[in-house]
Amino acid sequence: MSTQPAFIAGPPSEVLVIGAGAAGLPTALAAAPRAVRVLSLAEPARDGASTWAQGGIAAALGAQDSPALHAADTLAAGQHLNQPDAVARLTAAAAGVIDWLQTLGAHFDRRDDVLLLGREAAHGQARIVHAHGDATGAEVMRALGAASCAARHIELLAARRAIALAQDASARVVGAWAWNGHALELWPARAVVLASGGYAALYRSTTNPAASDGSGMALALAAGARLTDLEFVQFHPTALAPADAARNGQLPLLTEALRGAGATLIDQHGQRFMLAEHALAELAPRDVVARAIAARRLAGSAVFWMRARRSAPSFRSVFRPYSLPACRPVLTHARSPCR
Repeated sequence: MSTQPAFIAGPPSEVLVIGAGAAGLPTALAAAPRAVRVLSLAEPARDGASTWAQGGIAAALGAQDSPALHAADTLAAGQHLNQPDAVARLTAAAAGVIDWLQTLGAHFDRRDDVLLLGREAAHGQARIVHAHGDATGAEVMRALGAASCAARHIELLAARRAIALAQDASARVVGAWAWNGHALELWPARAVVLASGGYAALYRSTTNPAASDGSGMALALAAGARLTDLEFVQFHPTALAPADAARNGQLPLLTEALRGAGATLIDQHGQRFMLAEHALAELAPRDVVARAIAARRLAGSAVFWMRARRSAPSFRSVFRPYSLPACRPVLTHARSPCR
């Protein structure tokens, strides 16, 4: 009678990345020529929340724009709780990241062979790059997935859930334990990168997929890491309310680019309430818009509409392919939110 091993030990790698989203795959690509192994719950480019991102990527690409202006807008939107050095690095590198993604094959929206730049909340300039209207995340992840599959230094292992970080006698992380659906696996590595996303799916209503459950943070915490700034959870102000008010889980996102294209928020009395909340009205920072909506809901106003002219070219360019299909099942039973 044969006995099954307690676990399957894989060969060691130089770098082990847990997560195959917009953090994990660029990390794996940047680690070349080191041998990298990537563990993911799903197939590459389908792991996590990145594919669902609609609004676009901010970068100072316009003639009147600059990384310094981008940084100033970012610090203001963060109420100067941001780390200035990190903001400066992020905004200085953003334009180069757009170029890099294009070299990987990402196709961003253009007009006359010039990148189209949209404006979204808290930005003083039009600096948002989109792909296929509101499918920016899907296009970026398509390009990252294709590049990762073609990279000879990367081994992609799908359908694995990391369940613990492996540690040696001195508590140093030396790999990860994973479950493949049938057996326990040990994947040793010289360096381990947790790129497993956030924890927004723990909330009753979210625009994140169920995999955003904070499991990566739990792995780090169990291994002795110190977690900080967990209170900084960004709430997207606009999502499509379900017909079933008791429904939990992921809601269809109504991209911020809709407001950037001119859509306005209307309460149950037909009033454009953001005018009284902030000088930028619907283009105020997300936390301002989200709090304004939440305050009115707590006061008993449960119906909000996003109003825009369907004929506007800028509106049509961002209201596909995700936002409009998400609306259609609801529009058969309710007044259209799009005018």
